[in-house]
Amino acid sequence: MAITRVETKVLFGTANSISITTGSTNTSDLITLDATCVGGSITIKADNAGTPASGDTVDVYVLLSSGDPDGAAAADEFASADVYHSKFIGTLDTNITDPAIRTLNYPAIPQAGKLYTKNNGASSVTFSAVIEEMRSA
Repeated sequence: MAITRVETKVLFGTANSISITTGSTNTSDLITLDATCVGGSITIKADNAGTPASGDTVDVYVLLSSGDPDGAAAADEFASADVYHSKFIGTLDTNITDPAIRTLNYPAIPQAGKLYTKNNGASSVTFSAVIEEMRSA
């Protein structure tokens, strides 16, 4: 069984990055991993648009779906876009390092998800992410 690595870009309205204004949130486009994906990592990046200060952080979550729990929507339903129901991925602190970049494990199952980001800081940030899939062929 051969193992391959494939880069999957996380998109925001078809763009590779998104500007997240002070105190706001954003949700990425749908992320669909290949059916042969057995593992993955995600690299997340926040680049402060101003002068970084204490508290300039971005929290990153993933909204996962295993399908339609009650069969009413006939489509994937995702975790609620909030800090209580989504899976926490990590925090980027642009006051410590700007840009702040971090690589973490990404859940390969379920295969559908979206990133949800929350800017906690006093400056806008440019956020981007990429997933490296490990596929079994």
